[in-house]
Amino acid sequence: MDRILFSREGRLKRSGRADLGGAEVRSYEGPDLISRLPDEVLGAIVTLLDTGEGARTAALSRRWRYIWRDFAPLNLDDESFFSSLCFGDERHPVISQIIAAHPGPARRLSLRSLALSPYISHFDAWLRLPVFDSIQELSLHFPVSHYHPEMPASALRFASLRVLDINNCVFPAAGDCSSPIFPCLTHLSLRHVGIAEEHLHGIISNSPGIEAISLDTNFGYRRLCISLPRLRYLAISDRSFGEREKLSEVVVEDAASLERLLLHEVDNGPSVRITGAAKLKILGYLGAGFPIVELGNSSFKGLVPATLVEQFSTVKILALEMPEAPKLKVVIGYLRCFPCLEKLHIMLPSNASTAASRPSCCNNIQVGSHILSLPSSS
Repeated sequence: MDRILFSREGRLKRSGRADLGGAEVRSYEGPDLISRLPDEVLGAIVTLLDTGEGARTAALSRRWRYIWRDFAPLNLDDESFFSSLCFGDERHPVISQIIAAHPGPARRLSLRSLALSPYISHFDAWLRLPVFDSIQELSLHFPVSHYHPEMPASALRFASLRVLDINNCVFPAAGDCSSPIFPCLTHLSLRHVGIAEEHLHGIISNSPGIEAISLDTNFGYRRLCISLPRLRYLAISDRSFGEREKLSEVVVEDAASLERLLLHEVDNGPSVRITGAAKLKILGYLGAGFPIVELGNSSFKGLVPATLVEQFSTVKILALEMPEAPKLKVVIGYLRCFPCLEKLHIMLPSNASTAASRPSCCNNIQVGSHILSLPSSS
């Protein structure tokens, strides 16, 4: 790997000239400056590649032969190298071989192609390996099924985690293990996960640096209480999920950094109370699915601004969910609450329709692919 080509045209003509739009352009060739970088820098670059691509860099030249193994933290993502024809029994030996070939440390582990129940002993054995002691990102997505298997407790032993992303399983019972401590955690995502209320609150309270939380149709807790001064993004979805216990109350205190609040796909959703959200820019979907939403000293019941004490001038994008075609009085009421809106998105049932023309009281009020026409507030 002695030389590196910086121009696409040089691959077309070895003469050093190429025709580009009728003009001749001289391609530039120079020394392989990338290979001259220190091993640690090359390792940081290689770890950003997919697992297969990172391992294949060993074939580039003698200079690169040991970069992936000795200097690049392991970035193991099973979706990046398994085909749809490779089944579970064939996949777990490959994952074990990759882990054995790389001495670590590991930066990221993402396993999305294996069911948990048949291979729970393999998951537990992998997660206990020293190579993962300082892992920063853990993503475990298990196939959707009516039965939610219990995730091994070893998945919660990593105090170095910055990203925790779990799908379709049940957390270990709170009595079986203490609440994990993630002092470095910044992103938490749980989808179709069963977790006890005290366990969830323990994770949140032990992770003061969380900036983003996404909770999608989980079960096991009725109340969610969050007090995170660095929280910037909160998304909650609570669709009907059989006979399981539903979320009934969401309380966010000290939301000084909160910029995006998304409450979507909610059926008879929880009451919501947000305090201190002075930087809120995106809010949705307000609608009939929520019995009451309190923002600061103002409250919204269903689709009606019930108590308006303050105006939310920081909100630029607002989304509403309406059970029928928009009522102008309701929409105008929201525009008065959010005077600095740039976009208003309204989600309607598929059989609802509305007129289309540009409004005068907001830059761009969108209803699906249409523009909602509103009269002036006078």
